[in-house]
This record gives sequence, structure tokens and C-alpha cells, in this order.
Amino acid sequence: MARKSTAKVLANGRSSVEAMSDLLSRAAVNAEGCAQSRSDPLADAKAARAVVDALREHAAELSRRGLPAAYGEAALQLAQQIEDHLQALPAAAVAARGRSAEAAELLEDAASTAHALRSAVQRLSRGPEGRKVLRDFGLGEPFSTRQPAHVTRALQRILDGLETHRELRADLGVQSEDVQVIRDLLKDLGKVPGAGTPISDEQERLYKAQAALRVFFDLFAAKTSLAMAGDPQERARLLALLPRADDRRH
Repeated sequence: MARKSTAKVLANGRSSVEAMSDLLSRAAVNAEGCAQSRSDPLADAKAARAVVDALREHAAELSRRGLPAAYGEAALQLAQQIEDHLQALPAAAVAARGRSAEAAELLEDAASTAHALRSAVQRLSRGPEGRKVLRDFGLGEPFSTRQPAHVTRALQRILDGLETHRELRADLGVQSEDVQVIRDLLKDLGKVPGAGTPISDEQERLYKAQAALRVFFDLFAAKTSLAMAGDPQERARLLALLPRADDRRH
């Protein structure tokens, strides 16, 4: 007799490992489209447990609609990963407390500049070509205003984007002196401790886990809307379990 997989395999043959792979893959596709989530990662992790309980409660209906319980197991794993990553993040806060007032002010100015330009690019860019523009400007990548490495990368990506898409400068209201300001910020920011550290950190891992969990929430919402079409009250109750996000995707 063949040895059974260590992953829990459901009646339809999909395991939690396969479900996790699917969620991560879908999240990567969303990132290619520069989808961003501005919801609270801890709130997402906490909500996941209630959503998974609801999935188990309606396992038969949701499985028939293409959302087997294996996705719930994967969502619980993602929720745990988010909590683990959040516990590791205070190190960044400790580093922030150790910065001088001048360095903190510089980081704040640089982060505000990056955030304003990223938001402006996002408002202007739509459609398939727009997604490429967003990627060229670094949208869809982890961006923490408290971490010098993230702000440095964001500013550099903006400079690269402005060079690649010169036609957008007028629409963005960016003049040559503004470009020089960004370059000066980058130069000064390079002196702040942590600006040159690798981006592969807890913030990035947290970002990926949360993006995959948001995919699970999207799938749950879509499948629940179909499965509970004949029971509006139950559908509303289940959808109310999902944490709200300021920005889903466009």
C-alpha cells in the first residue's frame, strides 16, 4: 500500500500544501498587477480563524464551489506565520529609537516623498500597460516607512521609473529640480544606519504571507456569495467575518 502524504488530503484530492502553493501563486500574480493591501496584518491573522471556522461549518457547499477545507488549513498556517513575523518586527522599532533626531527627520521626509509619488503613479496608471508602469515604479513591493532600506529602494525605483517613463513627468508634476531632490535624499539617506541592508527581512516575509491570506479571503468571499445565494442572511453573516481592507486591487 502506498504511503499516505503527511499533508492532510481532502476528498477532492487537494492537500493543504497544494492549497498553500495555490494561495502563494495567486498572491504573486496579484503582486505582478501591483495589488496592495492596506489592512492590518494582525487583524487579518485573527480574522482568519473565524473565517476558517465558517468554512468548516459550510464545508460541503464551499467545497462544491471550489474551496475545499484544505484552503482553511493553509490560511491558518499563514495566520500563524503573520503572527510570528510580527513578533520579530520590534527589532526595527528598537533600531528606530536609536536614530538621531536628524536621521529620523530625514527618513520621514524621504518616506513622505516616496509615498506621495507612489500614490500619484497609482492614480495615473490603469489597465495592462498601467500595471507595467506600476511595477517599474516599484509598486507591489514591500514598503515600510520605518525601514531605511525600504525607503531607499522605493526612491531608487521611482528614479528608475521617471527615467523609463519620461512622458509621465508632466502628469505627475515632477520637474528636473524634483528629480534632484530625490537624488539628494537618496545620497543623504545612505548615511542612515540600515539603509544599505538587504530587503529580504521579516517585513517582506510578512508582506507575502498577508498577501496570500488576502487571496484566501477573496476566494472565501467569492465562493460564499455563490454557495449562499439562496440564504442572504447567512451570506451576510459569513461575509461580515472578513476584515475590511482600504485597498483591495484594481
